[in-house]
Amino acid sequence: MKKTVLILLILASLFLLPNAMAAQKAKATPTPAPLEIGTEVADPPEAIERLLEVAYNEWITVNGKDQGKKNKYTTWFNNYEWGRNSWCAGFVTWCMLEADIPQATREEVKDMTEEGGAPSPIFHIKASSPGKMTPGYLYMHRTSSIPQRGYVVLYGEGSNKYVHVGLVYDVEDRGGGVYRLTCIEGAMKNTVRMFIYDYDSTAERKKNITLVP
Repeated sequence: MKKTVLILLILASLFLLPNAMAAQKAKATPTPAPLEIGTEVADPPEAIERLLEVAYNEWITVNGKDQGKKNKYTTWFNNYEWGRNSWCAGFVTWCMLEADIPQATREEVKDMTEEGGAPSPIFHIKASSPGKMTPGYLYMHRTSSIPQRGYVVLYGEGSNKYVHVGLVYDVEDRGGGVYRLTCIEGAMKNTVRMFIYDYDSTAERKKNITLVP
């Protein structure tokens, strides 16, 4: 299975989307101004360190055990029972909630903007699926081609851009636009797993990520 990467970020997101798609999502509601995102891999703020600790502890605690279709990572959404292997966004949002990361749905963010407010620099789109989470990050202009610790990584496959999400736990800049990402992901074979990828920010989107054995 070949994956492509789009990283949705709590502070921003990995992968620049076409202008046409961004314009399509904008509508008439004024959108928040884009954040300035540096090109250097940086140490995350305390809130993001807390988030990463939550995710890491879940990976250790779960220890590869099957979590079932209905588990603690899905209870925040009205005890909604996701289908098998489809609670990845629920896991990401659960970790955000446990780490006290400010968040709201895309609709709530639009209301905040209309009333003159704006999301804080560290902010998450609260959603139960990649397809619901991604438009909120697009709306806030929080996407980037440079990965950072604590960013939300969105994976695509083929023509489907919204297949799966996880959290970037660690980043190693290997030079030439290539980064080694350590990611923690829920709903992989119905459990929480850690993966290591080489991501090429300069490559074609269809060929920009490789799993490291």
